[in-house]
Amino acid sequence: MVYLILSALFFAFNNILWKWVVAVHLPLQVIVKRSIITSLIGGVVLIFNYDDLLFYNTIQQFAFVNLTCVIGALGLVFMVYGIKQSSLSIFIHYSLFGAIVTASYLYFIENIIPKNYAIGVLCLSLGFFVFLRNQRHDKKKFNISTHRYLFIMSMCFSANGIMQWYNLKTYDVVFLAVHQELTVLIIAAFLLYFLKQSPMVFFKLDYIIVMALLVFAAVITGMYGLKTTNPFIASIVSLTSSIFTMILAVYVLKERFRLSYIISMFMVIFGAWLLGK
Repeated sequence: MVYLILSALFFAFNNILWKWVVAVHLPLQVIVKRSIITSLIGGVVLIFNYDDLLFYNTIQQFAFVNLTCVIGALGLVFMVYGIKQSSLSIFIHYSLFGAIVTASYLYFIENIIPKNYAIGVLCLSLGFFVFLRNQRHDKKKFNISTHRYLFIMSMCFSANGIMQWYNLKTYDVVFLAVHQELTVLIIAAFLLYFLKQSPMVFFKLDYIIVMALLVFAAVITGMYGLKTTNPFIASIVSLTSSIFTMILAVYVLKERFRLSYIISMFMVIFGAWLLGK
């Protein structure tokens, strides 16, 4: 549980840095540079600390692990584009919405049954509905593509969390983390080339180096926590990341959180908490 809380805190600081950095750089430029650094960090950790690495035994394992990482990488791309176009309050609500998908999967497929499944999902849905309804009256309008990006992000991250849970039963935490970052690098670099966007200067001190360190720590601690619990418990504990992010956004980014946003967010958090009881 401590690992999950640490991961949530690292991700909260990382969310703030994402908002800062993508305000002045293209999202894919940032993702490529960040994933290069995290891949290098992970590679060093693997080389110096792991003598007996388990790689793929079958084609099916190879396909499943790589599909997991591709889904996670796409989730990150959609997340960064969504954050660039929206406020962190909207990002937080969509992040919480993914808890419904995770809980439903574990309920119907794995028979991990929350005691308050129906009322929890109802509360989550109601809170999200209140948020979307009030968002129509916000002076700053966000186009439909922003909501589409963040919705796809929440679905990708939910699927990635569930699939990594299965992978962790076989593979080492650091191996999966490095594999994920390398996949992010490959996909982001391909999209950068395909869209004819120029890469950032790599050897330059900026916030992306700090981001890379935070992300690597967040991913490692998050996977250790996921390995000892299940995807839904991990998503419930990660709700603290939304609270940390909200506090940091108010004090660091000076974002204004309307009272209606705060009410709807806590309705969603309460619903997710009921699912975890």
